[in-house]
Amino acid sequence: MIILKGDIVRTKSGETGEVIETWGIARTFIRLKRDSDGRSIPMFESEVVELIRRKVKK
Repeated sequence: MIILKGDIVRTKSGETGEVIETWGIARTFIRLKRDSDGRSIPMFESEVVELIRRKVKK
């Protein structure tokens, strides 16, 4: 699954939030701004199980 900056995603642990940064080549990392407390945490892209919403560029 390809995750982009600005996507709203759900993780394996059930947390949801907005992806605010992505980096990496072989092992892709994301920085997720959690909806629950607003803090941003780094995690592997493989922890994402569902893409809830993607922002559409206009």
